[in-house]
Amino acid sequence: MERIASSLVAGFGAYLLYAYATGALYFYIHPIYVIPTVLAGVVMVAAALLGSGGHDAGRGQPSRLSVLLWAVSVAAGIFLPARPLGITTAAQRGVEAMPLGRIDDVPEFSVDIPPETLTIKDWVKALRADPEPERIAGKPVRVVGFVYRDDRLPADWFLVARFVVQCCAVDAQPIGIPVRLIGAAIPRAGAWVVVGGAWEVASVNGERRAVVAATAVTPTERPDQPYLY
Repeated sequence: MERIASSLVAGFGAYLLYAYATGALYFYIHPIYVIPTVLAGVVMVAAALLGSGGHDAGRGQPSRLSVLLWAVSVAAGIFLPARPLGITTAAQRGVEAMPLGRIDDVPEFSVDIPPETLTIKDWVKALRADPEPERIAGKPVRVVGFVYRDDRLPADWFLVARFVVQCCAVDAQPIGIPVRLIGAAIPRAGAWVVVGGAWEVASVNGERRAVVAATAVTPTERPDQPYLY
């Protein structure tokens, strides 16, 4: 039983290293925790290999339950495909108009700032800090995100969204900005797109809202790091 337990510990550590090498580790945790996780994987593999060379009669044997839990974890990591959070999780959690946490580092808008440097999170934080839509009317937008359909929006509107991760995928919150696309079909929900256009002010149910008047909505591949931090 002890030998099996050591093999499982080594296998789990090896999986962490494999997830890092393939980029899948970023689907689960914030980048600041990647290096500690990799080091933990190295320690687990080394400890299992060093510990398998001898037997300490005074050391307690692992329980069958603990071995089973380790086995299930290792098997899940090996056989289940690594995927980032997507449209199903966004629908379950709801796409918010603002990120979690404090308002900090709100971008200052300037003609010298290329619009492609501002992410969905930047725009959401700016709107949260100053919700008056006229403040950003006319400003250019170019963001990458996935399509989210919200029945509360007009038929030619959708949200372009991303997940914001504070620590790990468990606390990931989907956020989005509204886009109006006239004269073209809205891409399927969950599809990754590049949205280009400019902010304008529109009235929805008697409420003035900032919305991106899209001039181009182009399909694109999912980014290697699909979350924002």
